[in-house]
Amino acid sequence: MNDKYEDREIRAEGRFFKWFDNFWFYHKWHVVAALFVVFVLTVCIFQSCTKEDPDVVVMYAGSYHYSANEALTVKDELEGVLPKDYNDDGIPVVGLVTYHVMTAEQLEEYQKLLQGDAEEGEMFDRVDTAYFTEQAKLCDSYLMTGECAVLLVDQSIYDRLAADEGRLRKLSDVFGTVPESAFSEYGIRFSETALYKNSEQLSKLPEETVLCLLSPYVFGQSSKAKQYSAMVEMFRAMGKD
Repeated sequence: MNDKYEDREIRAEGRFFKWFDNFWFYHKWHVVAALFVVFVLTVCIFQSCTKEDPDVVVMYAGSYHYSANEALTVKDELEGVLPKDYNDDGIPVVGLVTYHVMTAEQLEEYQKLLQGDAEEGEMFDRVDTAYFTEQAKLCDSYLMTGECAVLLVDQSIYDRLAADEGRLRKLSDVFGTVPESAFSEYGIRFSETALYKNSEQLSKLPEETVLCLLSPYVFGQSSKAKQYSAMVEMFRAMGKD
């Protein structure tokens, strides 16, 4: 009796493996593709659910290059002065966008520095001018998106923006008066602010770095009254003496 049941189980098991082997032979790549799609969708859904939505975004463009770890600290320092959680998601987040931009004079000084650091007779790295040209183009393109209005920039970039009438907000319009740290009607010398003086990473920026505020753009986040209002409040918080 038991032998008969065991025989049936063996035959059933054999039929299953035969079916599976046949199925796998003809459909294995379909199964692999389906599993890959499921994996990608799972990762995308997880990332979209856990992605932090920034309350405001700050852009830095200049000669100092932040490492990934330094940039995380900069975000923490900026979040320390963020006035409030503007999108009401319970997580105060400041987005940080950086571009490594140098003027021709700064590139020349940088090349001399590399040359001076090299041992006598040793080859030294040449400045990749194409990289800096591309960074400058990316910076200009980003400024046209309207996704950000609070800027920390090299004075060369500031001068160009200030020369474009209506591109920057007057400090008197934002603060009601001109702060003592201002060096023009549109820009604040960032090194004279309390934030710069009390920060570990932000204080690494060149002393000539300018804090300024773009006027609302025709599209992007700065075209929306609520989002732009948050950018203005962040600018005021960063510009305190």
